[in-house]
Amino acid sequence: MTTNDLHQKIKEAYATPNLNRITVTLIGLYKDEQFGTLKQIAEMISESVDIVIDDEGRFFSKLMMLYHPDRGDFHRNEIDRLAANDDHDSLLGYAHILMLGRIEEIAITLSSYEDIDYSPVYEWDVNLEGFTVVNSRETEPAEHQREKTNHKKRYSFYDAVKIRMYGNTAVEFPPHYLEDTDEFELSQSGINDLDGVQYCIHALVMDLSGNAISDISLLWGLKHLEELDLSDNRIEELETLINLHHLKNLNLSNNPVKDISSLFGMSKLEYVDLTNTKVPGSQLQELEEAGVVVVK
Repeated sequence: MTTNDLHQKIKEAYATPNLNRITVTLIGLYKDEQFGTLKQIAEMISESVDIVIDDEGRFFSKLMMLYHPDRGDFHRNEIDRLAANDDHDSLLGYAHILMLGRIEEIAITLSSYEDIDYSPVYEWDVNLEGFTVVNSRETEPAEHQREKTNHKKRYSFYDAVKIRMYGNTAVEFPPHYLEDTDEFELSQSGINDLDGVQYCIHALVMDLSGNAISDISLLWGLKHLEELDLSDNRIEELETLINLHHLKNLNLSNNPVKDISSLFGMSKLEYVDLTNTKVPGSQLQELEEAGVVVVK
């Protein structure tokens, strides 16, 4: 199959209606405690996507990140980027969704082989009251639309994750959920408090752009982070970033940053966007001389 053909098939599969159908089926299985069926679905796609399947049932959050409609734009943009670069092998990494084209039938078939002895060690309650996974403003409950469009409403990182994943802040789940996720896309989520981010100890990519964040000290323990987008926030102090030893790409554009000396000793740093900041030219030059690509 050519790259163009593969791109077309995967892009169609990642359309919002299909993501909604997959997510509804997965959540239904979870609510019905069909954990064995969920595990078999995870095993079915594990050959083409990195998903850890263990007896603690932590793969469910990964499934949600893969197929939730709220993540659709992120995935579709990445699929387009890979196709534009003619990166056929990386596009195959998204082909797992093609296995779920008839997920309702798959779920029914697998349910007949349900392993009644399998039950996750921890299970959080997926409370779907008043929640729709359809990613459309025309079909969302009015109160959720108001919650998303009210710019005065502010949230912690933890609450923003719940809104993004479940549509409200009433859902409760343990920190294990955050520990098991390696990618967070929470741009324009009304975040002004990073409480909860300290649990994201295995995060590799984090998009926190377009929020109201001023204090990033809780990022200290996220030593595996490789990509961090903090653009369009209210950040001035960067000392915390010293501890992010694996950070490669950093976006600090449109922040009142004045001093980037904390970045000078970061050996793996490759790219920094400092557009519309208050960093002096001498520091920009020093960062460039260290081999970092600086956008200014």
